Amino acid sequence: MERELERLKEKEPQQDQYDLGLEWRIQKTRLRKEGKVILKADEVPWQMSRQGYGRNYLGPHNWDQMAAPSWGMSRSSHIVEQRGVHSHTGGGVLLYILEGRGYTVNNDRRFDWEAGDLEVIPVTPTENVHYHVNLQPGQPCGRVRFHHWALQETLSYETRQVQDAPTWKGPKNEAVYRPTDFVPGSATLKGMDISVDGQPRDLLDAIYSRRNGWRRRMAEVPLVVKGKDLPLENNRMGLYRWYLHPDIPNVVCRHFLFWSHEIPPGSRSGKQKHQGGRVHFVVEGTGYTVLDGKRYDWGSEDVIMLPIKTGGCIFQHFNADAHNPAKLVACELNWLDTLGPDLACGLEQLENSPEYMG
Repeated sequence: MERELERLKEKEPQQDQYDLGLEWRIQKTRLRKEGKVILKADEVPWQMSRQGYGRNYLGPHNWDQMAAPSWGMSRSSHIVEQRGVHSHTGGGVLLYILEGRGYTVNNDRRFDWEAGDLEVIPVTPTENVHYHVNLQPGQPCGRVRFHHWALQETLSYETRQVQDAPTWKGPKNEAVYRPTDFVPGSATLKGMDISVDGQPRDLLDAIYSRRNGWRRRMAEVPLVVKGKDLPLENNRMGLYRWYLHPDIPNVVCRHFLFWSHEIPPGSRSGKQKHQGGRVHFVVEGTGYTVLDGKRYDWGSEDVIMLPIKTGGCIFQHFNADAHNPAKLVACELNWLDTLGPDLACGLEQLENSPEYMG
């Protein structure tokens, strides 16, 4: 027995799983704190892929370097008539049209768009087979794409190629193409027809009632939010046009907040304390953001990220051009009804924009 006890004492102590978890979380916090706030456009190379010409700003290749990880953001541009065809299971992707005029065919449903519009790839139990067409071949046609890994994981999101872009001259890679069993038979399985009229009889039926309303909205509302139809809102942070917001009912998805922010020449936004995790794409203009007392300069097609951090971050945007406006588009996850607007740090307005008339 004594020899057995001696052998037990000689064994190396096992790594404590609790401490491992704490150390992992500390490392994640450190990476966000030290991560990039500005990703300059000239740091992101243009590349030709089987889907077409584009640049990949954010994704698994650089999440460990970013202040707001888990975002996917890419920018496409083409002058040819059509890009490649691919299929998404899950859906929920946003595409902001930067330039040109054209249309998308998604599951045989066509919807037209132009610069300033927001295209929403719908959440569906099957798939979204789609392609984009340039109605002005020879002229640039492009968009910036937004998605978030947490939502993609929840939706079992996956993308496979259906047809390569006509500009792609590279080799075939059979592993990336859509297989015949890409969408399982269970995706189209139908259960009981649960119709809920009036007050649901119980809380489970209340969920089915929400489901029925979701399906109706998905079938009826347009898949493109037209920028030219949006009112210009003069709020405490500046001049906004809201594309997606919890209080805007007739949209396909409410998983994101999405808006454009116009800053007049030489002006600035309001100052706000926010949890972070928000990303901005600079559509046009030059300026800088003061984040927690530090200045970050940006220009056209740069990406601005607000870090996720304990206590939140304090930020304000400035237009450095005295003669021309600046325009950003911003996207963040819609946690308002689940985790609350404060997001464990407190959402606070510290200064109004100069244009605010309230």
